Amino acid sequence: MSNHPIPVIVASGTYHEVGLQIGSQCKTQIQNMLSHLRTSPPPNKTWEQTIAQSKIFLAHSRAIYPHYIDELEGIAKGADVSFDEIFVSMCEELWEGGAWIKGCTDMAARGRATLDGTTLIAHTNDLSENAEDDLVILKIQADAEPEFIGISSGGVGISAGFNAAKISLTGNQLDSNDVRPGVPRLLVVRAILGSRHLSEAMDQCLLPQRASSYNNVIANGTGEVYCMEGSATDLEAIYIEGDVMAHANHYVSAPMRRFELNRADISNSIIRHNRAEYLLKENYGKITPDLLKTLLADHAGYPTSICKHGVTSVTVFSIVIQVEQLRAWIGRGFACETEYFEHQLEPYQLA
Repeated sequence: MSNHPIPVIVASGTYHEVGLQIGSQCKTQIQNMLSHLRTSPPPNKTWEQTIAQSKIFLAHSRAIYPHYIDELEGIAKGADVSFDEIFVSMCEELWEGGAWIKGCTDMAARGRATLDGTTLIAHTNDLSENAEDDLVILKIQADAEPEFIGISSGGVGISAGFNAAKISLTGNQLDSNDVRPGVPRLLVVRAILGSRHLSEAMDQCLLPQRASSYNNVIANGTGEVYCMEGSATDLEAIYIEGDVMAHANHYVSAPMRRFELNRADISNSIIRHNRAEYLLKENYGKITPDLLKTLLADHAGYPTSICKHGVTSVTVFSIVIQVEQLRAWIGRGFACETEYFEHQLEPYQLA
């Protein structure tokens, strides 16, 4: 069992000050991540060519999110590494799936589907097995934004989390055929976690200048839950129906299916999506945080199951979020073996 918690990195202040604190505290994890990326550039490209190609992404990002670029510059300085390398680590789009081995399965339940009527979000995060060693939990208060908790492999890009304004963010990688230069999707995730309202979070997902998109699962403290199933050039906002929702790593909405990069390579995602939806419906009205921890450990379809191991991409952490109560339970490693540790935020006071 993975019975030791993921280390928590606490940072507060201006965006640059937050970056400096993250970089200095995550120096080892950041250097490990960059060492891996330097030896795994995109196919037919050198590391230097990859950095050069990221410059157009940086120009878009500076124009839209200058404060988050300031934060990344602080991270680079604090970790004593090149800013160019920190920024290129945010540009998953440059690899187009090559070095970024991902999965992820999401479940959401609210209202009549949960035992106490609260909104619950559950997520497994699948990466290469060695990514578990560099996991950190970022607890960040940047400028006037709501404080947030986010899980990161390496301390730079964030995979899932929630903030003190009762906005949660989980989601799934989607492989689309319209990836282009623009604002990296990982930077959009950072903006979602800085949002004060659901509409603000949704606006980040809809950013016209995005380079690509995850399926961003966003929820708020009034029980509103959406899968923002996007590509670089289009997006379908899928609203929760019947108080339950599931998603994996393929496009499920009819308007977005034309953006699937390879429809011959989504069988595992289809199986996990349908299994997650089945488990939610089978447990309708009884769903609790503890039950979701059990559902995340499901092995139907093993080894490419909701709890995934024995293959290239494995579950490196799981999270269950109780949105209204600003609580989350986070466990490292395989969901079937992990011990979950509770994390909580204080409510954000709107100005």
